[in-house]
Amino acid sequence: MTEKKTAFMVDSGCEPTQAFMQKYNLEFVGINIVLDGTIYIDGEQLIQEQFYAKVDGVKNFATTPPTQSDMIKKYMDIKAKGYERVIDIHMSSKLSQVVANSNAAKGFVPGLEVHVFDTQSVSAGGYFVAEKIIEMVTAGRPVTEVEAALPEITRSAQVLISASTLKFFVKNGRIGKAKGLVGSLLRMKPVLIIDDGLVAPFSTEKGMEKAIDRMADASLEFLSSRTHNVKIYKAFGSDNNKPYMDLAFERLLAKLPMIPIKDYQVISGRGWPTVTCHSGPEVFALSVYGECDPI
Repeated sequence: MTEKKTAFMVDSGCEPTQAFMQKYNLEFVGINIVLDGTIYIDGEQLIQEQFYAKVDGVKNFATTPPTQSDMIKKYMDIKAKGYERVIDIHMSSKLSQVVANSNAAKGFVPGLEVHVFDTQSVSAGGYFVAEKIIEMVTAGRPVTEVEAALPEITRSAQVLISASTLKFFVKNGRIGKAKGLVGSLLRMKPVLIIDDGLVAPFSTEKGMEKAIDRMADASLEFLSSRTHNVKIYKAFGSDNNKPYMDLAFERLLAKLPMIPIKDYQVISGRGWPTVTCHSGPEVFALSVYGECDPI
């Protein structure tokens, strides 16, 4: 049986790097960025540098997902390129309607087999899950096998975030399980985690130094039992948070020899506008991926 010509597509909430997009010739869905009422498509009409140059002068920023009609057009464009199948991978359905709108759209393009995947994460977590899905399909593994492995793939990713303020999470309704702790978190330096597709509290620390140490230690602990196919993704928002990101990464790197990891991949990036509109620009992240046994 001849393998179907397959396209892979990710959205901006999965924070794909340019190298990742080029390696797999990825199709792309930009989440809509709303800056003081003006709408831009992330990655198409607005890139990271433009966003960070604008955001300090913006009073209100938010995101809206591509509509069902937008996704139908995406699928039609993919079919017009000669593809017979698309593996369509998106940020958490609990943070955006893009998964729901994609599922609603997929039956409207006859002759194109559409598989929609919910990474149940965002930022580097979305990246890790998307990359693993694409690696498996590219290696010839059946989509049904990939779907069955998805829960373990999502469990293999940990995203830790810290920020100088939670006001953007609260304002945009992205704080999820942390709502009841907003008052105490605002008086401390929070470490947050993507848990079950939502932003949740992980710990509160007295000062950024301790928050950075906590992120490094928790990442090491996570990887201690997940030593296969290890990846580390470091990311930052505003420029003043890059030193925090670098320090968290350096502290993790110094401790990695404590666990039996033979090799690992490092990915660096800057927060895509989609993610930064959820978290606010005063954010940085240290994220890790590791498998208990090779998936």
